[in-house]
Order: sequence, then C-alpha cells, then structure tokens
Amino acid sequence: MLKVITEQTAIKKYAGQFNKKFKPFIDEEIKVKLGHQGASFPAKVSWSSNLGIWKFSRPVKDVRHWNAFGVGKPGMSSVLSIASEINFPWAQIDRKTGGTFAQDSWDNVFVVHRGKIGGGRKGVGKSLFEQNYRGVWSFMEDGDSISQVAVIGHLASNRFALQAAQFVKKIEIMKLSAAESTQTEMDFSEITFREDLIGSEAPLPEDEIISACDHDLIVSELAALLKRQKIKIGNDTESELFAVDSSENRISHIFEIVTDTKEKSILAAAGKLLLQNSVAAVNPLPVLVLPKDKMNYYEPELRRINISAVGFHWQEEKAVFSGLEKIRFG
Repeated sequence: MLKVITEQTAIKKYAGQFNKKFKPFIDEEIKVKLGHQGASFPAKVSWSSNLGIWKFSRPVKDVRHWNAFGVGKPGMSSVLSIASEINFPWAQIDRKTGGTFAQDSWDNVFVVHRGKIGGGRKGVGKSLFEQNYRGVWSFMEDGDSISQVAVIGHLASNRFALQAAQFVKKIEIMKLSAAESTQTEMDFSEITFREDLIGSEAPLPEDEIISACDHDLIVSELAALLKRQKIKIGNDTESELFAVDSSENRISHIFEIVTDTKEKSILAAAGKLLLQNSVAAVNPLPVLVLPKDKMNYYEPELRRINISAVGFHWQEEKAVFSGLEKIRFG
C-alpha cells in the first residue's frame, strides 16, 4: 500500500522535482491576470504547446506548495481562470490540500490527489471527482487512516509531465460536463473520443501502479494516431477505445490496452475482448495492445482466437506502435 510522505524536507525536495519535470516542455512565459479565490493578480504563467496546458507555481510559506493549471494557451486580455490545482502541504498531513506525495514499498514516489476540486460551479467538488474520475486509483496509508486516492503520476518517470497534463485535462472536462445537462441518448454521428473516459475506477495493487501511470498515455497516443489516419474513433464507459465504420453505421474494432506485463493481466484483457465481441450486435474485430516484447510472445495464441495484437514501446516520451499496419480499417 502507498504511504503518505509527511516529512517537510522530503516534501520540499519532491515539490522542487515536480516543478522541474515541466521545464523541458515550456515554450514561453505569458503575462496574465490570474484568478484565484475570488480575486485576481498579475502573474506569469508557463505555457506548453506539447502538453496543451499552462502552469503557475508559488510556495506559500508554512502553508502549501501551490501549483495552478489551465487548459489551452492563455490570452492576455482577461482574467485567467484556474482549471485545477495540484497543491502539496508544507509539512505533515493536510487533508484540505488536494495533492500530496506518496511512496510505495520499493521507494517509488508518486504524486497523488485526494479529489478535492473546486471552481465555483454547482456540483463541482470531491463527490463529483470520486463518482466520475477514471485513471489510476490506489489506497494510501494516510497517517492513522486509509484513504483512496487518484495517482497522477510516477515522479521519476520521463513522462511525468505528460501524466500530470492528462490529469489536468480530465478535471477540466469533468467540470465542464457537470455544468451541462445529462444526455441520456446519443446519435451514432455524435460518438467521440473523450479523455475523461480513459482509465480505471477501481483501486490497483501496489505493484501495478507504475505501469498503470502510462496506460492513459498509450490510449491517447493510439487514438491520436488513428485520427491522423482518418479513422473515426470513439469510446464509452464500456470500451476505452473503438473504431467506427461510418459507411455501415457500426463499431468495427474494439481495443483493449495493457501496460502491465503480468500474464494474468494480458489474459484478462483478452477475455474481456472476447466477451465484448460476443455480446455486440455486429461482431467488431478485437485488438489487444500490449508491450512489444509481450506481443511477440502472445501473438500466435491471440491469432488462434481471432484477436489481433499490436505492440508498443517508448521512444523518449512518445509511444510507438507495431503491428497496427496489418489491421484493415474501413
């Protein structure tokens, strides 16, 4: 189980590492008026076109390490509102502060969030987060209690800034969705791919957290690649990613993405694909995406049960896919 980090010196060190992770991605500093808690003040925010977010950080001595984020390149003409915050307590445990650092049994450090979100909109708060957030969940030893927290990312990862950016975007989508009326029916033409529908709602075992932190990135990278190939895609609460054959008005391919290399995880994903395929009105083609070295091992067996295999590996912070070119779309 993860354990909250409370020592002030350690928190200060990790808060510094947190900020350094974003620096290679920053394109420019932009002067804005930043809105916070009903007021605004002049500030310089750091904008990253690669991440698609801006960031503003400031230590509030003896209180917290404040980190504010927003989605999209900010303009300079109006007050800039904050999409989400990932704040850390100055020391010890502060459950009123959304973020904190946690450590696993192997001394890996993670940035986690308690689900405390705001924004001045009706229905936006911790309950919205707990009921709707999909990503990486885990249990954390939280002083004298156990808390369920969302894991934003693995602090030592080269991809941490990407993991954090995805968290920020999900929170923004969640807040915007809370302000809209619930849609009970959706026409086929309205199917889209939504970042906030990627990830799990159930807590993961401690030894699966590191690989799970990359899961959402893999799904998003694959979705972006399919879009560039002019393939219509979507997702929903049952499937993180599927392809659509618009000419026949049907889902043509369903994808299941596995970042954990355990055999039980790969077999469970294959079983899920077979079940989804069996209950579908028109049998879509199942595709299992897994680490490239595991793809080479499992591909013959997957082929026997009519599941296509696609492998992935990392080139710096980018996911590269192999085997996708063998799959026919449209």
